[in-house]
Amino acid sequence: MEKIICAAIKVNDIDKVFYGHRHSHAISAMHDGLSWEHSRKEIMSMKTIQGFVSSTGRFVERNEAFTIAMKNNQILDQNNTRGNELYSEDLY
Repeated sequence: MEKIICAAIKVNDIDKVFYGHRHSHAISAMHDGLSWEHSRKEIMSMKTIQGFVSSTGRFVERNEAFTIAMKNNQILDQNNTRGNELYSEDLY
């Protein structure tokens, strides 16, 4: 059964995913990983999507991640969510 593992940022421009405990960690990993080949300005202009990585290694956007987390009882307080989108604070 697929579960949500961690926060992630997908960089559409280069089709690469960066992981982290929280999205801020994934953003830091993105900057660290891309700064060798791209300027800060280039990195800041790249199109990104915040989402999560599942136990199957898939990148999933917030809506799909919410559905997966709900099915697996991964959300700490199901009465205190932000609509149908998952946030890392919902998990831990």
